[in-house]
Amino acid sequence: MKALIIYFSQTGGTEKIAKQIQKGILKSGNECEMVRIKDAKNKKLVDFDLIGLGCPTFYYREPLSVKLFIQNIDNANGKHCFIFCTHGSVIGNTFYYMNEELNKKGYLVIGAFDSYSESSIQFYPQPMHTAKHPDDIELREAEEFGQKICNTSLRIQKGEKKLIPNFEEIENTWWARDSKLATPEALRSMTPKFIINIEKCTKCLTCQDNCPGDAIDVEADPPEIQKEGCIFCWFCEKLCPEEAIEADWTSARKLFKGNLRRYIKELKKAEEQGKFRPYVDYEKIK
Repeated sequence: MKALIIYFSQTGGTEKIAKQIQKGILKSGNECEMVRIKDAKNKKLVDFDLIGLGCPTFYYREPLSVKLFIQNIDNANGKHCFIFCTHGSVIGNTFYYMNEELNKKGYLVIGAFDSYSESSIQFYPQPMHTAKHPDDIELREAEEFGQKICNTSLRIQKGEKKLIPNFEEIENTWWARDSKLATPEALRSMTPKFIINIEKCTKCLTCQDNCPGDAIDVEADPPEIQKEGCIFCWFCEKLCPEEAIEADWTSARKLFKGNLRRYIKELKKAEEQGKFRPYVDYEKIK
């Protein structure tokens, strides 16, 4: 079986999981290529028997760039795929929405894998509550998932339909309500205005080349940022080697202050269930 893993990663957590899944698929005796989502347009999905798609969770669902990617791929006729994601506390309805979009394009999702991941959000303190994730256990589990997924595909082809996962939308939770409110328009109004300091900017194109929404043009006069297509990941500000992208996070820190407490509450529940292993003292996160 020939598999292709397509992934979107920023701080590296999702990429680590993708590599482990690939390692597992190769160990199972199958072929597997891996490509960033920005480079996936050069791949013909029809040439592969199994497609994997992975991303971080944004606002309790898949990032807008991933949703648009799915909507723009060619239709398939029952081609098998698997999905995976990383998150900082709550996976939300990420798998539900990814499955819905993939189904519309004719793909059948036969498996899913999720992991916690360390991240760095500008208006939260460091270290983050999910520091050192994905850990060795999650990486091993991702490899084991990869080892099994091709066999799962073959078994489903032979008629074992009970192996097909069912994804249900979760509603009536605080994060589900927040997710519904996090429209592109709302996020644009809540996000501080980014400015490219032309005195610091060397036009190295680091931010532009890594922008998942192609919403930056540093070669314009004046340079443009947060254009149409911005997915509000705020990665460009952290990525700039010259610190030429500037933003005032004061209001965001006040607005999202309560979220950190809610995230830690969810992680404590997961810890009690044996699903999460903390590597930082929650009480020291201020």
